[in-house]
Amino acid sequence: MSHPPSNSPDKHPKQDFQVERIAFFSDAVFAIALTLLIIEFRPPHAGKETTNTQLWHVLVGMKYQLASLLLSFVLIVSYWMRHHTLFKYVHNYNKEIIIANMSVLFPMIFFPFTTAFLYESVGEGVKNIEIPFRLFLLNNVLAGITTYYFYWMITRKYKEISFPMEKKIAHEFEVGLVIMSISFILVFALSFISFEAAMIGLTPIAIMKLYQRFLKKDKNKKPNVEQEHSAAHN
Repeated sequence: MSHPPSNSPDKHPKQDFQVERIAFFSDAVFAIALTLLIIEFRPPHAGKETTNTQLWHVLVGMKYQLASLLLSFVLIVSYWMRHHTLFKYVHNYNKEIIIANMSVLFPMIFFPFTTAFLYESVGEGVKNIEIPFRLFLLNNVLAGITTYYFYWMITRKYKEISFPMEKKIAHEFEVGLVIMSISFILVFALSFISFEAAMIGLTPIAIMKLYQRFLKKDKNKKPNVEQEHSAAHN
């Protein structure tokens, strides 16, 4: 299916609306995935004889559930933010773009399952957590790969369907997504050695966050300081 450019006189009157439909549908899938994370939470049963101490004991026992939920929530939101960034530039579509977009949504619908599988296995021993942990990692690897594939489709293969992305934004998008995906792949590979060794795989993400938090921030401040000195001399 071929569509004329957004500024073409032959542009279909519903072209923009159809692009919005794709974005709205995608947002709904992300929202449902986030909502389903909480479905497996079962609130503690408070009977007449239940004490506050007993309730707190049960709530503390749900710490792995809460930690897994928060982790998956942050990850899904991070993938949605990347998806949202990409749709800022999309003004057209074709069959291949729709398929690429659906590929991004595919791993999202598995997050509630892999998250529940993970926290239900935590605390039962290292052997029991290996498979759930690796499935959760693979879920993230697939999410990263499909997101990059969608990015490549709209910015490289079918450039005519999107507005040009600024070089700085494109660079940050690629680097952030690649480092995140590589980290999960490293964690997955190192998990076959030991759970402790697997955590080393998160080093690339930690370095990237430190760079963004401190080094990049200081680097951006330098030009402003130089400008102030220049203005003062003038």
